[in-house]
Order: sequence, then structure tokens, then C-alpha cells
Amino acid sequence: MPLVLPPVNPISIGVDIVLTAIPFIINAINRGKPNPNDWVGWNALDGKMNVPIGTNVTGWIIHDGQSIQNEALNILQYIKNYGTQNVLTYNSHWNRTITANDLADKLRRGGYINEANQLIQQIQTPAPIQALTNITKSTSSLLLYLGIGLGLFLILKKKK
Repeated sequence: MPLVLPPVNPISIGVDIVLTAIPFIINAINRGKPNPNDWVGWNALDGKMNVPIGTNVTGWIIHDGQSIQNEALNILQYIKNYGTQNVLTYNSHWNRTITANDLADKLRRGGYINEANQLIQQIQTPAPIQALTNITKSTSSLLLYLGIGLGLFLILKKKK
């Protein structure tokens, strides 16, 4: 008995081929596009490459790639999660120190002007001066309250 195949529907075959190809088409379109989550793997990559932690982020500060805006966003995300201690320091891989001005320049060119200005302001106001300012404010408030309390005490003591 001869083998009889069911009739082939060319439309269903075409739909199946298109559905199968969609993931490959999407990957091809997205290949090489900026990724706002690149920063997530930088410390692990530094460890694999046996370079100081912070080398990848400092590389993104030093060098410009396809999207400065994406690079600046990734750098900001890294700093929000890990701080600047691995960034604003001497990096032996690059044989240079990244300054706050280097970082702020990259952020500004990426469109993050407010963040760059805040960073510069924080770096320019040393922590001891800021702490002294805070202590002075709290001491002034304490003295004010003590003066009011003493005044009330003396007024109430005279009335007795």
C-alpha cells in the first residue's frame, strides 16, 4: 500500500516559518544595541579579567562607545549601587586616576547634567566640613532651647 500524505497547506507552513524565525529576527535587531544593565556584570568581569574592581566602569568613563547616554546611565547605576570608591581612585590597569571632573564630564555629555553637578558639589564639600556644619547647627539649636528653658525657669521662679 502506498504512503499517502495529507494535503499540505502553504499558508500554515508560511506562518510556522515566520513564528519560528521571530526570536532570531528580534535578536538580530537588538544585537549591538546599548543595554542599560551592562553595569550589573562589571565587578564579576573585573574579577574574571584579574584587574582591580572598578576597571570596567572606569573604562567606560575614559572611552566613548556607541552611546554616551547609555554609558553615562550605566555609570550612574553602578555608582548608585557600589558608590564611587572603586571609581574615583587610581586604577593600575589604566595607569591613571579618575577624577570627579572626569566622571562629571562623562555624565554631562551623556545628558545627566544635574547628577554631574550634584557629584561635583558632594566631592567639593569635604565630609569633615559638612560634619562640622551639622554639629554647629545642632549645637546652635541646643543652645537656643537651653536659653528658652532657662528663661522660662527664671520667670516661673520669680513668680513664686
